Amino acid sequence: MTEKNIGGRTLNAKRNIIYGFLQVVISRILPFITRTVLIYRFGVDYLGLNSLFASVLSVLSLMELGFGTAVVYSMYKPAAENDTDQLCAYLSYYRKVYRIIGLAILVVGLLLMPFLNQLIHDPELPGGLNIYICYLIFLSDTVISYLLYGYLTAIPTAYQRRDILSKVDIGIGVLQCSVKVLLLLVSSNFYVYLISIPALTIVRNLVTARTIKRKYPELECMGKLNADQKRDLNKRVCGLVIDKITAVSRNSIDTLCISAFIGLTVTGLYNNYYFVMTSLIAFSTMVLSSMMAGVGNSIAVESRDKNYADMRLFDYIYTAIAGWATVCLLCLYQPFIKIWLGERMMLEMPVIIGLCAYFYILKSGDIRYVYHEGKGLWFESRFIMIGEAIANVVLNILLCKALGVFGIVLSTVISVFITNAFFFPKLLFKFYFRNGKLKEYWMDHLIYTIIMIVTAALSWWVCESILPLNMAGNGIMSSVVCLGGRLIICTGISVLVFWIIWHRSERYNNAVGWMRKMFKV
Repeated sequence: MTEKNIGGRTLNAKRNIIYGFLQVVISRILPFITRTVLIYRFGVDYLGLNSLFASVLSVLSLMELGFGTAVVYSMYKPAAENDTDQLCAYLSYYRKVYRIIGLAILVVGLLLMPFLNQLIHDPELPGGLNIYICYLIFLSDTVISYLLYGYLTAIPTAYQRRDILSKVDIGIGVLQCSVKVLLLLVSSNFYVYLISIPALTIVRNLVTARTIKRKYPELECMGKLNADQKRDLNKRVCGLVIDKITAVSRNSIDTLCISAFIGLTVTGLYNNYYFVMTSLIAFSTMVLSSMMAGVGNSIAVESRDKNYADMRLFDYIYTAIAGWATVCLLCLYQPFIKIWLGERMMLEMPVIIGLCAYFYILKSGDIRYVYHEGKGLWFESRFIMIGEAIANVVLNILLCKALGVFGIVLSTVISVFITNAFFFPKLLFKFYFRNGKLKEYWMDHLIYTIIMIVTAALSWWVCESILPLNMAGNGIMSSVVCLGGRLIICTGISVLVFWIIWHRSERYNNAVGWMRKMFKV
């Protein structure tokens, strides 16, 4: 592998991370503003309705079958070799399939309409809204991207240039938030706000398409894939559809169960907490997306030993950051919700502990997942993902009835822990690394988890002793001191514990050296 190619991967990853970070900041702050205005203007029931339909349509989006991910994976090699003909053929096939998927989602979505009332525990919708009109608006928003240039986003992704998409998202995100907030403030008609959602999606898709076509004018939808290429794509899609089902069972099914068994109000409360957690996840997803193409390229050209050493290093750095984020989440969750929405919008502490456990377990498997994706092991992991999805749905139903919202979170924690901690690592080492170091990987994560738990317990005790929860929401100054002080405490203790344990180790020195090289410190 040449220095030029390695440098190119580093440059692209760095560029993707910088613009991706800006995009994530914008994409989380702006919806936060919109969500806040929506809650105070119309009420938490309306937010619960939004969350319910978003979850229903996430389930419908399973029809995409992970096809986009499979296509991007197949485009890595022709993009690296600048094989324009192959890229055009993949793009043409992608467009055709995406249009079919969009129409299929539209048809199935319409067929589901008679059953919508079964998904809502409440006897009637807030404000006398018509459930069918609201649903049709959300359905149209989902279908638009499949029918209107959604396939073009594969091009910059394959070229390791997701920063192009991030730049567009930043500009359009500001426009979307401004329009939505304005409509929420000036109109008392909730339908006006809803109609703006698909309208703004059309604007986003048109601007994105124009930007990509201007950057890559040589790539057009033309040519055909041969039988072997289609067969390879179909095999990968087989595994990816199961991966998509698993992701939906983790998130959207949770919301559906809460709405069906408990009600829209609690659905809205839960999704406020989930929104905060997914805001942190969005930052990590940005980093992982920026790494994905580079790792895929590295797997194609580097040795297994080199990639294992890289994975272990990235795992060490990433899990340390994830541990710090988990500690902050535990100590700042309740004060933040209390300041943002008030004490009546808070859930019980066991739910918060469960969400923090879910966050850490999910993030601790992220780097392994990047290599899993880079190697394209979706088909090989199909039975693991099926097992997780079934376990999560069954546990959701059983534990929701017995334990309420905490039961929903607990079911996800149990199912994700079993697969992320045991089955997925075993699969990666069996089908790719094959170096007999699976136990070393498990031992690493056991140590990381113990350190995180100790740090979290110590930080929680210090925060509750010095800056108790009752400080939050009692004036601007008290709230700032509570949140800011807790953040400083969590960060200080996390850094101190990490340094005491690791600063003499080779792993620590390698990580510091890599970060200095990456950011040219």
